[in-house]
Amino acid sequence: MILATVTGHVEATQKSDELRGSNLLLVTALGDDLKAISDRTYVAVDSVGSGIGDNVLVERFYRSRDDLYKPMTIVAIVEKIHQKL
Repeated sequence: MILATVTGHVEATQKSDELRGSNLLLVTALGDDLKAISDRTYVAVDSVGSGIGDNVLVERFYRSRDDLYKPMTIVAIVEKIHQKL
């Protein structure tokens, strides 16, 4: 899993059948210091209703059924992060 923050929306006029009806968001991975890593930005399918500015957990390969998976899927909205320094 990747801890990331949602930084934008992605609009696609044509999608594969598996992604039809899905919301695509731009996410940027967070480092150990909880700051965005500028060269680690991805497009992820939103499965939890997250929005810009939310910290989220992203799964690289999310399997919703045995025959269907979606790469880079947002699976949770993170409410709090407790970090021991």
